[in-house]
Amino acid sequence: MSRGIGSSVARGIALAAALLPASAPAAEAREFAFVPAQVANRVSVIDLATMTRVSDIPVDGKPAGIAIATQAGRAYVTSPEGRCVSILDTASRSVVGKVPVGGGPLGIAVPPSGSPVYVADWYEHRVYAIDPVTRAISGFVAVGQSPSGLAITDDGHTLLSADRDDDQVSILDADTLTVRAVVKVGTRPFGVTLSADGRRAYTANVGSHDVSVIDVASARVIGTVPVGERPYAVAFASGRGFVTNQYAGTVTAFDEQTLAVLATIPVGDYPEGIDTSGDGRSVYVVNWESNTVQQIDAATLRVTRMVDTADGPRGFGRFVTSIPVK
Repeated sequence: MSRGIGSSVARGIALAAALLPASAPAAEAREFAFVPAQVANRVSVIDLATMTRVSDIPVDGKPAGIAIATQAGRAYVTSPEGRCVSILDTASRSVVGKVPVGGGPLGIAVPPSGSPVYVADWYEHRVYAIDPVTRAISGFVAVGQSPSGLAITDDGHTLLSADRDDDQVSILDADTLTVRAVVKVGTRPFGVTLSADGRRAYTANVGSHDVSVIDVASARVIGTVPVGERPYAVAFASGRGFVTNQYAGTVTAFDEQTLAVLATIPVGDYPEGIDTSGDGRSVYVVNWESNTVQQIDAATLRVTRMVDTADGPRGFGRFVTSIPVK
């Protein structure tokens, strides 16, 4: 009898399970690039798995800089002529808000926590902090002349500003919005990028055609990498640095530890923005004059794929993000 009861119960459980609705499949995370195109007043969205342009988001004011808070599903885009930061929802690919900022917002950075958002004002020589919840400026700090690129450590405590016209980098205490130190670098630093551990910073110096390497803790330059004409920005993948050289139409690859130049990679016309995939295998280069994004294999140092963008792409900042896709 006990066996019969057990069989009936088992059959009942199986039948109940069969009648339940099937669970929804887990969303797959895929990487996308959100590339501000300044001439077109658009942000081109590129599916990096297929290397296809899937949409263009209208953004006024000549968009140039970008930072992405992946966990929050937000992208923040600076418009120097519009004097504002546009807030984009990365899932719906739409503008969900705008924040007026100073006289010429350009560089922008956001920590992994998603708050605050930091914006460099080219004309007012300040770095602003924006609260992404209230969408209001929560503070600012004066830095050197014409701040351009910004970089923030993963813990959110240290912020760096490349002050182009003063040939310096300001190292800021992000918690108090105060200048902790000033480091003289090469001529006209534009982009600034931190190493993965936050111990080193690298500036692309458009005037001296090189990259300055800064030890953040001691606030001093510890190395220099010669690159191509008018370097714009730096990114890192697979233990290598990659530098866009605007006038040369190339990307310089160097060893992150030894600083030895490994290769000069021909790309499109006037390369500017540069970012990397989450797995560190790919580098993505934004070409202003060619209206393209190119993919470089970080191991072979070869261009592997290319996709068109809207007119005049800049992509100044971190533009690659991961988005769940059903």
